Amino acid sequence: MAGESKSEQVYGQLRADILNGVLSPGQSLSALDVGSRFSASRTPVRQAFLRLEAEGLVSLVDRQGARVSPISIKSVRDLFELRILLEAAAARMVAETVARDSAARQQFEEVAEALEAISEEGASDDRRDRYYALTETYDQAVIARTRNAQLARSIAELRPHTERLRNIAHSRPGRLDVSLAEHLSMCRAILSGDGAAAAAACAEHLAQTQRTILAAVVDPQGSGVSIDLVTA
Repeated sequence: MAGESKSEQVYGQLRADILNGVLSPGQSLSALDVGSRFSASRTPVRQAFLRLEAEGLVSLVDRQGARVSPISIKSVRDLFELRILLEAAAARMVAETVARDSAARQQFEEVAEALEAISEEGASDDRRDRYYALTETYDQAVIARTRNAQLARSIAELRPHTERLRNIAHSRPGRLDVSLAEHLSMCRAILSGDGAAAAAACAEHLAQTQRTILAAVVDPQGSGVSIDLVTA
């Protein structure tokens, strides 16, 4: 991309590859190979690795390269325990906001209508991609409409760790359709202005997602996803 530094280019592409599952959890990243891929010297590659390490997406391996952070049972449980606390509280706040903010209401009405429309469609890659885009819109709307700035920032900072688990969460047959229905339930609870119902719908969605991911981590062959299992 024009005007983009080599370090930024390496960082951006590696980050996208990690989040999209192109680079698998536990996969080694040779500084030499990465440099060759991007026609980059050692310094920008090292800078990119350091940024990814700061986000918890890789761990450095001596001076030779890095390793994509593995997914462990404990890390999944820790992440979702925190997400349930934070995101359920945010859903409650957003429901209260929607009750008095017409612009916020319209935002969630549009997401709900789009989710309802694709819920009637058959499975396809295009449908999956549009669903992912809608969940991103939903998540960003929750962050934007949460009245507590510190809470919104904390949720946003967890998103890279959440995003890299998405392929695993939807690797089980039928899970995407269930997740779609759960997002509809969250939207409807928010639109009703019922904070308690919105918080409960959010907590249930995250609990179900956690169970699906843990099942895939324990039995990666059944999910068809390459996972580096760390039980600690």
